[in-house]
Amino acid sequence: MGGEFSRGQRPTRRWLLRGQGWRLGGAVAMAVLAAGVELLPFVLLAQAVNLVLQEPAPSASLLQLAGWMALCVLLKYMLYTFAYYLSHVAAYRVLFNTRRALVRHLSWAPLPWLGRLSSGELKRRLIQDVERMEQFIAHHSVECVAALLSPLWAFALLCAVDWRLALCALLPVPLALFAQGWMMRGLEGRLREYAGAVDDLDGATLEYLRNALLMKAFRQDSRSFKRMREALDRYRRLIGRMIALSVPGWSAFTVLLGANVAILFPLGLWLYARGELGLSDLVLVLILGTGMLRPLLRVARFNSQIQEIIGGVRRFAPLLQWPQPAEGNEQVPQGALEVRFEAVCFSYDGRPVLRDIDLCLPAGQMTALVGPSGSGKSTLAWLLGGLLDADSGRVSIGGRPLAAMSDATRAVTVGVVSQEAFVFRGSVLDNLLIGRPDASEEQLFTALRVAQAEDFVRALPQGLHTPLDERGVRLSGGERQRIGLARALLAETPVLVLDEATAFADSRTEQRFYRDLRQAWPEQTVLVIAHRLGSVRDAEQIVVLERGVLADRGQHPQLLERSPLYAQQWRRQFETEQWSIRNRSPQHAVAD
Repeated sequence: MGGEFSRGQRPTRRWLLRGQGWRLGGAVAMAVLAAGVELLPFVLLAQAVNLVLQEPAPSASLLQLAGWMALCVLLKYMLYTFAYYLSHVAAYRVLFNTRRALVRHLSWAPLPWLGRLSSGELKRRLIQDVERMEQFIAHHSVECVAALLSPLWAFALLCAVDWRLALCALLPVPLALFAQGWMMRGLEGRLREYAGAVDDLDGATLEYLRNALLMKAFRQDSRSFKRMREALDRYRRLIGRMIALSVPGWSAFTVLLGANVAILFPLGLWLYARGELGLSDLVLVLILGTGMLRPLLRVARFNSQIQEIIGGVRRFAPLLQWPQPAEGNEQVPQGALEVRFEAVCFSYDGRPVLRDIDLCLPAGQMTALVGPSGSGKSTLAWLLGGLLDADSGRVSIGGRPLAAMSDATRAVTVGVVSQEAFVFRGSVLDNLLIGRPDASEEQLFTALRVAQAEDFVRALPQGLHTPLDERGVRLSGGERQRIGLARALLAETPVLVLDEATAFADSRTEQRFYRDLRQAWPEQTVLVIAHRLGSVRDAEQIVVLERGVLADRGQHPQLLERSPLYAQQWRRQFETEQWSIRNRSPQHAVAD
């Protein structure tokens, strides 16, 4: 199945409303009739005025008119009820179909593309933009039709009374439209800026909430959280600017739409005095004419909402461009696989991070990446995991370009474990079986044992069936890391990337982990990023990165001799680990 649309193409109205045309058509028809019926009581009221003038005492005719008025009101509400029912059903179907399509295509989108979207942007596209469209269809589609048709019905009735007064009722319209156009100038750009400010504020809010405990620990509030403070300030300034630009035009627009009373009232009295207009007709003209243009205020508000909906469609449209990956034709690599980086370059926002990396990770061996912070180690690991795309060069696994692999094939070929492990809502077992639902109990506990997680999992109240939430609040940070590590080990991917995945462990525990890993899965090609050189000293290959360049490679003894950077890091860590407090004098010991 291909993407719903090609890149740069927006979803059409027909696609968004597919299958709901007859419901929306019915809702519009009901709204048109309701807008006409809504004016009939005013016509009946004018007739009642005539009857009262002719016969002041109550009569059967007046009671009959009152009954017809009640019937018109009842019919109006019935028509609106059916219209809103149809529009709501259509809106919920549109919401369901659109959100289902977005979620489906989200699972097909490339990881590097998704990585550029913040959580706030995704939330806005999947939830807020779609819900805004649903709310407009459900509520405002009927209101918008009624607001557009009411002035037309009123104008037709005024023409039936006196065409001169009908035309006079429209005199303020050109000035009102000019005021609205002045108010709407640059609206599209302001709405784009507003959407960006909302995305920033949503992202900052989510980040603040995720770190609320840490902020409280340091006695910080939202004002001390720089990103949130800046997002709030930007939002406040933008809203203030939008109000300053919109209020004068909106005020003029509102006043002008009600200004026709200043024309109709004196002109109607003049025609009445000349005998060209009856009293009942004058009453009808003043009632209909003075309120005839008021519904256009709602139309103006709907216009800005439509612009927001169009902006939302533009935002979520890129999600719909990704086609479904081909299934069944791609062979999954098996056995020990060699990994190659060939002339790989990568940059962040034009700043070079990796330059001309030529590197081979031998099949079935462990390669350790070492170097100072910022040297590009994690970036290289993310390139291998498919989380980033190289600017140039090629990454291949088992002779196959990584870029040619589907996400599904890459997921069962390369496992990536980072320092920040995510725990899903569900039990411990649910979290472990994500990558391999058919794992046996023996395989499960082998992965837990190698990840140093078996003991604490068995000690949990319900063992493997202990429920967890998304952040694993019942687990410590180290325990979450172990669960994430065991989850990746259980998947038994031919290639495993460990990006500071064992930060929870001390040096001896870390060394034991790597030893157990090689014993349990000897054919696995492993790339390790570690700051503790002692834990990876036995790796078959150690690669030294410095400022995005491959400075050296070899085994531990070789690098100690020929790599000043590696030797310096080794000495520094060795001295730190070997450091101990000198024994104090006996006098101090006795005094203590």
